[in-house]
Amino acid sequence: MVFLLAALLAADDLPGRLKDEPSMSVPLYQYEGGGFRFGVTLAGQARVSLPFGAADEGDIFVVGNTVFIEGHLDYSELFDPGYGFTLEADLMARPRLDPEIDPRLQPAAMGGYVAFGWDRYGGDSTRDETGTRVSPDALEIGTVFVGIKGAGVVQGNFYGDLRFGMGAVHYPSLKARFEPGGRGELFAESWEFGMEIRMHFGWKFGPLGLVFGMGGRLLAPPDNGRQSNLDPGILWTIDFEVGAELGF
Repeated sequence: MVFLLAALLAADDLPGRLKDEPSMSVPLYQYEGGGFRFGVTLAGQARVSLPFGAADEGDIFVVGNTVFIEGHLDYSELFDPGYGFTLEADLMARPRLDPEIDPRLQPAAMGGYVAFGWDRYGGDSTRDETGTRVSPDALEIGTVFVGIKGAGVVQGNFYGDLRFGMGAVHYPSLKARFEPGGRGELFAESWEFGMEIRMHFGWKFGPLGLVFGMGGRLLAPPDNGRQSNLDPGILWTIDFEVGAELGF
């Protein structure tokens, strides 16, 4: 009986003793840096660009002086790998980094960007299934994208960024030589929808950054020209880039 009373008294006093014991908690994430600040970055990248996708999605029938192109043609058959550049500006909310915290655990910089680009793809020559040879001039396109961007420190002065944007692509009127058929307009001038996603890594040296990376673009197809009854599909590109940026 004495043992039972002692056990009951100990159990009754347990909540109080637990309250007095020190507790331990493990935060899943905690940032105690100096807050955020807004900054602007001006950047430029040069690239090599690989075009691909269906330049003609269906069979074409002759109507009047329209050139007959039968079978599926790919942009990579009509155009060589190209080159281009992008000029970019962003506005980012950047964390004030705490040297006591692992850079990989600190918040990423987030914000928006606008980018203007230009690309040139040299014209190649190919034949369709009927033997008609198509030899386009060089294709030069301009792009503008607006989107979101994130960037963070990987280790030391090595960092990375990722961006996604939507905008427009400008196709000029593009001429080509058709054999047989002579010279005519392959694509008509038009503005079309475009999207891009790009990723970079690089090193910071004070306000200057040197980057390398890659990305891809989805560009809605151009309108077919007056002398061609092509049914163009989406123009895709894979891009490999190097560049520099200056932060303020």
